[in-house]
Amino acid sequence: MRVLVTGANGFIGSHLVRACAARGDHVTALVRPTASTDRLANVASNLNVRRANLTTSTDIQNVFEECRPDLVFHAAAKTRIPAAADLSDAADSLHENVQILLNVLRAAASCVAPPGAFVRLGTIAEYGENPVPYVETQCEKPRDSYGTSMLTGTKYLEMLRSRLPFPAVTARLSLTYGPGQTGQQLVPYLIDNLLNHRTAQIGRPEDARDLIHVDDVVRGLLLLGSDPLAAGPVVNISTGLPTKVREVALILQRLTETPAALLQFGTASGPAIDLINHPGLMKSCYDWAPIVALEEGLKTTVDWARRHNPGTKVTGQVT
Repeated sequence: MRVLVTGANGFIGSHLVRACAARGDHVTALVRPTASTDRLANVASNLNVRRANLTTSTDIQNVFEECRPDLVFHAAAKTRIPAAADLSDAADSLHENVQILLNVLRAAASCVAPPGAFVRLGTIAEYGENPVPYVETQCEKPRDSYGTSMLTGTKYLEMLRSRLPFPAVTARLSLTYGPGQTGQQLVPYLIDNLLNHRTAQIGRPEDARDLIHVDDVVRGLLLLGSDPLAAGPVVNISTGLPTKVREVALILQRLTETPAALLQFGTASGPAIDLINHPGLMKSCYDWAPIVALEEGLKTTVDWARRHNPGTKVTGQVT
């Protein structure tokens, strides 16, 4: 199968690329002109790595005409968009997470040989101010520009389904972690600080999170790609299991064999902000279930961090 992955140099995108290459697909990894391809280094010889400006329709169109994918995974998104006093975060989020999606859809739809399926990676942040566990039929109430822009993309894709020459689906992913992840998300933040013997500050330790290993996410995405119409326009990929942030921090402190004093727990004001997806639709329609237990997955992630010593060092407070 010919597979195109946008955002292929990202954390989830790079794991998806590896899984497709491992099963024998001909994979085109689409990355931006100046993006690092370090995450693809040991598999690059098996890929067609293409650089293109995702804001330019012509560049994307040329990629589609060249590789003519049977299956597209749209993983390109900007996930960290801090609120700005001048509201520039709203404009930035629309540009990065909506306009680029529409550019990719237009290129796919107008290709001489349109793909057979289109799978877009969404996020649990789209649900926002709703009771947990989140289900696909809830009326979403996102809390920030990131969640709102991703929800806008979901709604555009759902609205356009009848006009597209291929089936399309959005996978709403729970908080994904695993080897290769760096940055300010909960798991890499804690691991990086603990391994470097820096204090890790946890502002909301009693909040619960639905953490899912990237291998389980990739298995789910491949199933969606094989039959994107089975469950409807939006499908959660999650464990459905709530874990307190405090518990995650303590597990990682034990796995990294570091002093407990490195963890500094704050006291959050107001009610807990829990992020939990309900996995029922994915399980019933695709016979899918997560298989990587949390502690097992965290151990493989710590082991990877010990070996690779990621260059990205983060400090401050994680929530």
